[in-house]
Amino acid sequence: MITVTQAEIEQYRSQLQEYPDALKALDVLEECEGKLEYAAETIAIETGELHDNLGEGNPNEPSWFEKSAEKLRPHICTPAFKDALNQGLSTVMALLIPVVGYSGLLILIIIYISKKNLDEFCKDC
Repeated sequence: MITVTQAEIEQYRSQLQEYPDALKALDVLEECEGKLEYAAETIAIETGELHDNLGEGNPNEPSWFEKSAEKLRPHICTPAFKDALNQGLSTVMALLIPVVGYSGLLILIIIYISKKNLDEFCKDC
């Protein structure tokens, strides 16, 4: 599980001032002690995107959060996304929102992908 530090959360906050839902998602991330997947599941349960009966599941299967990130692969594994990521999270949000819509989960998925390593995430594309 990927954990985001308090300093990183503050840095993300400073980059995302014009995205109130992203700021709310960062608040949830902070409440979940930086645990990215827990924060995403909390938001998804609160918004009705996910039921509160996840259970343990099969540890060899990708998690719900990883599957959510995979759905964005066609939009993320592009030169435009890589360029936007180099410019900052605000630029990435501006690139993806018109294509995939917006929810508080989007910023958590972007953070996940940037922490995981974009080249690693996109290696099979």
